Amino acid sequence: MQDVALSIMRAWAERGARVGWANTPAGAIRFAIRGPERGQPLLLLHGLGDSLAGWVQVVGPLSRKYRVHLIDLPGHGLSHRPPDWRLETLTGAVAHYARGLREPVLVGHSLGGWIALRLVLSGAVNPSSVTLVNPAGALLAREQLQSFRALVSARDRMGVARYLERAFHRAPLPLRLFPSELIKAMWAESTQGILDAVAESDFLREAELASLEAPLRLIWGASDRLLPEGTLEFFRRALPRAKLILLPNTGHLPHLESARALVRALLS
Repeated sequence: MQDVALSIMRAWAERGARVGWANTPAGAIRFAIRGPERGQPLLLLHGLGDSLAGWVQVVGPLSRKYRVHLIDLPGHGLSHRPPDWRLETLTGAVAHYARGLREPVLVGHSLGGWIALRLVLSGAVNPSSVTLVNPAGALLAREQLQSFRALVSARDRMGVARYLERAFHRAPLPLRLFPSELIKAMWAESTQGILDAVAESDFLREAELASLEAPLRLIWGASDRLLPEGTLEFFRRALPRAKLILLPNTGHLPHLESARALVRALLS
């Protein structure tokens, strides 16, 4: 069921796009490019356990204005398995792809937001602007991070119910009807491999984020209780110049739960 649904979502996300494979140090990654050839490049980075198919409701409206680049992160979607699951490896693969993009708009969700910030901090990408959608990566207390890890590693129906309650304002019907599919996604090698490989040095510090000069926007689903408590407050302190847009009745995955509101925020 999940494979069929994801195939349909991917087909629609890639509709009319130029698709192919980009060779990176972490292996080949799948890409799709939509929008006017002379449009400003916009790079969409998905979150943990997701793929470019997750942007299916967003890419169409964005591609009317931008030259939208969608990629599957290493080990996700159709992209090849990387040699390891370190954040540095994933970020390096994205940097390799993005080196041909001139001053792109960077949009990252959750893990994708974390990677976007690491790209800019390292100087690997010089974006025209950065938009973070419920970004991960905040350096918080160890207990908060351990609680998050336990939540996304659930293998029983009770654990999945807790995940759905915290990740969504109202979970999509297919996920409520087929919770075993969510368990499969969260226990994929890529998901657990990345969670196991994250080191304390990977997390973002307020002091380093203060050095960012690119225009920043922070879009936050106001009902997100999946990320560790304190994440939004961390980014508001660390990025005081960022424009904050709160999406009501929306959880951790606005591109699935409130796609129209997210598109309006991205195009505002």
